Amino acid sequence: MNFSNLNKVVFTASLLATGFSYADSDRPLLSLSVSQSGGTALNSEGSLDTRTPASQSRVLPIWGDEARARGYDLPEPFGVGYNYMNLRQDVIVDKIGFSSNNSAIQGILSQLLIDVGHTRSSNESHMLKLDSWVFPFMNVYGIYGKTKGTSTAQLKSIGFGAPFATDVPFNLDYKGKSYGAGFTLAGGYNQYFATFDLNYTKTNLDILDGDIKALVITPRVGYEFVFSPLIAGQGNTKLQVWTGAMYQDITQRFKGDVSKLSLPGEIEKPWMKPFMNGMKFDVEQHLAHKWNNIIGARLEVTRNFNVITEFGFNNRNSFLVSGEFRF
Repeated sequence: MNFSNLNKVVFTASLLATGFSYADSDRPLLSLSVSQSGGTALNSEGSLDTRTPASQSRVLPIWGDEARARGYDLPEPFGVGYNYMNLRQDVIVDKIGFSSNNSAIQGILSQLLIDVGHTRSSNESHMLKLDSWVFPFMNVYGIYGKTKGTSTAQLKSIGFGAPFATDVPFNLDYKGKSYGAGFTLAGGYNQYFATFDLNYTKTNLDILDGDIKALVITPRVGYEFVFSPLIAGQGNTKLQVWTGAMYQDITQRFKGDVSKLSLPGEIEKPWMKPFMNGMKFDVEQHLAHKWNNIIGARLEVTRNFNVITEFGFNNRNSFLVSGEFRF
């Protein structure tokens, strides 16, 4: 039996969207982040145009005018985006316990043993993300979204000393809302870039008491290609590709009311129902792997709109697609 919150990961992971902006300068500048957009122009000689129109002067990012004066192309300071993510990964359940306010029932529950086999969780999330460039090298953002998922486990045995059920398939469905915040630091030299993303989120699941917390850290390195504008007057089209890794640290102890769970028939037998009134579950588990690899790409269609996709592999499988408007 597994009460997983991998949906948290989904939310945090949806913040991955990474972009980069650069200029024809021999000095690197930390400039970019989670989802950025910037229109780099070419001069008549075909090289990067570092001229800065006066109309680009904005309050944010701080030191933005100075950066543009030195030839760096910065994105629009504000962004709003929609993210969809699907994630699958293995979970290892360490312990499952039950408790009751009834001392007689508690004595029986303390003898209940459940042996859990392979457990895998799948989740999908829909997220709204708002972000802003505070500095040319630092983007901050907030997220809010919904998720739903299923945890699939194989219970090897259930019993009091001797098992009364073996090889029981158990699927646990859940849904919830998540919110959180994060920041991205970025730097680059010419068309190469690197980013460091960190975010922290909380999720309320319908089957659990309290919040589930998740910390996600994602370093990336990549390269940006610049093409002629797809739409005249909208700046050059940019394609950024990257690779990196994702680290996830998620709450691994879950508590709640047994009455909120849809238990398989092998467990929820008629003679057990009186014991389940007021019964609580307590599950301890951990992710099979905290790190996985990622590859991704971002297409800047215009200065104000871009599309992002990212894939996770090795240890966990994930797919992210995002659309973003900047202004």
